[in-house]
Amino acid sequence: EVQLILAMSIGIFFINHGLNNWLPEILRSHGFSAVKAGYWAAIPSSIGIIGALIIPRLAVPERRLWVMAVLILFSMTASLLLQVSSGPLLVAGLVLQGTARGTMMTVAILLLMETPRIPEERLGLAGGLFFTFAEIGGVMGPITFGILSDLSGDFVLPLAVLTVVCLVLLTILARLRALLQQ
Repeated sequence: EVQLILAMSIGIFFINHGLNNWLPEILRSHGFSAVKAGYWAAIPSSIGIIGALIIPRLAVPERRLWVMAVLILFSMTASLLLQVSSGPLLVAGLVLQGTARGTMMTVAILLLMETPRIPEERLGLAGGLFFTFAEIGGVMGPITFGILSDLSGDFVLPLAVLTVVCLVLLTILARLRALLQQ
């Protein structure tokens, strides 16, 4: 279970840092000015603050895996909607991305802390490992995003990779659910 959660942390940070660092450029590629892209890129951060205050309270142990699945689906949908040039679909993508970005990490840490194989006295070590592994994705997300956007000339390919990462996260989550039910 711990290894699966650590693998999830890599994917979560891959998504979060990739989109955090490249969102203004994605918006500029849709024709936004630098100033307007900056304002629009603040939407996910604002929504993320609200989500971080509300969603972890909803992620009680009985629903935690389902909440995580919904957050991953939000992130996946956002990666698809961010390919839309403007309008309500783009705003929906930014809101979904902010909701997921602000809370996926928190819910993953809660999953880690509840893992039966981690003794209480090792929770600090487990948290340190979580962030150590997560930062692999934190570095690889923006780098991969930049390389793929340079190779393709736009942001369709990097956003498609984020969609694939979300599918991998859902697969890992399903495996984690099976292990925790044993």
